[in-house]
Amino acid sequence: MKIYYYLLTLLFILSVQILPAQLTPQQAVAEMGRGINLGNTLEPPTEGAWNNGPAQESYFDAYVSAGFTNVRVPVRWDQHTANSAPFAIDTNWMNRVEQVVDWGLARGLYITLNGHHEDWLKNGYSNPTLRARYDSIWVQVAERFKNKSEKLLFEIINEPNGMSVAQVDDLNQRILGIIRQTNPTRIVIYGGNMYANSAQLLNAAIPNDSYIVGYYHAYDPWQFSGQGMGTWGTTFDYQQLNNKYQSVKNWSIANNIPVHHSEFGAVLSCDFNSRMRIYAHNVEQCIVHGFAFSVWDDGGNFGILNRSNNSWPEVKDILMHYYQDSPNQIFSTYTPDPVSNAPAIVVDWNNRATGNGDFILERSVGGSSNFVQIAMLPANAISYTDTSVTVGSTYTYRMYTTRADGTILHGYPTRTRITASVQSPFNANPLSIPGTIEVEEYDNGGEGLAYHDNDPANIPGGFRTDEGVDIGASGNAYILEYVESGEWIEYTVDVAQAGRYSLTAEIASEVANGTFELFFAQNNASTDFSVPSTGNWYTFQQISANSEIELEAGQQEMRLNITNNNAFNVDNITFTLEAASSIEPEAAQRHFMVSPNPSTGLIQVELLGGSSYQGTQIEVYGLNGQKLKTVSLSGSSTEIDLGDLVPGLYLLQLVGEDKRSAQRLLIK
Repeated sequence: MKIYYYLLTLLFILSVQILPAQLTPQQAVAEMGRGINLGNTLEPPTEGAWNNGPAQESYFDAYVSAGFTNVRVPVRWDQHTANSAPFAIDTNWMNRVEQVVDWGLARGLYITLNGHHEDWLKNGYSNPTLRARYDSIWVQVAERFKNKSEKLLFEIINEPNGMSVAQVDDLNQRILGIIRQTNPTRIVIYGGNMYANSAQLLNAAIPNDSYIVGYYHAYDPWQFSGQGMGTWGTTFDYQQLNNKYQSVKNWSIANNIPVHHSEFGAVLSCDFNSRMRIYAHNVEQCIVHGFAFSVWDDGGNFGILNRSNNSWPEVKDILMHYYQDSPNQIFSTYTPDPVSNAPAIVVDWNNRATGNGDFILERSVGGSSNFVQIAMLPANAISYTDTSVTVGSTYTYRMYTTRADGTILHGYPTRTRITASVQSPFNANPLSIPGTIEVEEYDNGGEGLAYHDNDPANIPGGFRTDEGVDIGASGNAYILEYVESGEWIEYTVDVAQAGRYSLTAEIASEVANGTFELFFAQNNASTDFSVPSTGNWYTFQQISANSEIELEAGQQEMRLNITNNNAFNVDNITFTLEAASSIEPEAAQRHFMVSPNPSTGLIQVELLGGSSYQGTQIEVYGLNGQKLKTVSLSGSSTEIDLGDLVPGLYLLQLVGEDKRSAQRLLIK
């Protein structure tokens, strides 16, 4: 009998010893490390209703392959939950959410599950029925997932903007209590009110619980990160970000609560170099301060993973391999040889690593993601001069080294565009009008001179792949794709006969209401097109311009301006002469000529027809009608410097006793 009890006791001791230890919030945050959001996917009213399709299991393979260790899965429950008691969640939706969560857990990832875009609650929290509905959602979620791995974390609510501090404190405490009824030790993540920034986390009441993590979001400064305005990277910019991280760290230490920085990012339209810097510094600060992070990826403006083929942009290497000893202060500068004027780009950086291996320097051309090694440099290197560059191209550089333990230390990419000084026709000869102009035959000269594209990569890569204009292939034709407001392309044309022309364009679009304009600098003539939906992106149909256009004869520049963000594809544009003119349409009305037009800012104003310049002025107006400056003419030909104006279209009005006329001026 003694032996029997001895064996039972031994078995009990062994069973206790092999039980896994309870995961603490500190352990969880340390192991969560670097992560990503599966954004704009399970939050729409129906899955796939926004800019992404339904979630795919392959995404999680891509996350693991890249090296991410946590995935935040934002979920909107509202559209799948009954509006009356007992507020049952649709079974199919619960099954679908569980399937996506299980994809992550099966791969060993930490998964954060939350309530996202629940605006109905945020805007009506004082309504007890709405509070009861959200309570019921969490009762059901907690019950359904109670037996899942400890690596599943619950986040109470995302960005409760519209609720007061007291209301969010009440919500946090109440939902935490509901979760604890079925998940007594599952880690729960809470935050503050408004948009859940760091100040709101620090101001929120701390729940009395041993298994909590604080979260916050930051897209600071929003004008840059969220709206793509300006640049980022001054000493002040870095200090502001450092101050935010330090304030959260101080709070974390004082309250023994680990932190999940669960959203940050910058829109794709941001200045490229600034965008790389801000991603890198956010990652570094999270690592230095011991915060887990989940970068925001919405598959759109804040896109990270290319979900169409599970490929990654250059920012992935920052998210995975940037540390406090990675190279920083990275710049690439166009520095032509002072004697020969041969083009060259100098890449320099601050080398923070010690005991590291050689530096590998890679380069891509035209904004593509295809990087090729161009140099192996010693461990103490801080600069490299690239002389194998050509004018009119864009070059992106990235570098990495390794610690003695094998850890890869990536710097952040840096990009330089070498703008050509000469613009010329693509095939040496101007394109003929009347006739058909193929969109891919835009001028040589590169970014800022012959075209402007918001993204320097040729996204479809069908033609002229080392330039930023997005030219793809459709059958045997090349087409302009991925257009965005503010982009433009120029063509040198030769108008054989002055006169009135009608225009048609071959276009395709899955959506309606796209718009673009054609502008001729020589006589300030323009017309525009309104693009309908043709059913899909590659079903082309012919549309007519909204008006005919009067053109002067001779060689001149034509600019195609994209005027809104409703996307479309263009194959070609055809000009048909409707009525010839024996007199140049604008010449009889013009009292002055402006050259060059377009201009980089320095223009020559020449009075025509022997007009007197005494008391005559040029008034410069923006397109909003605001007068920006007035310049008095000093003779029949006057040089005016408008280099302080931002690139765009302006109206120049000549005002004098015997004359009054206007012309448009395009500043590049």
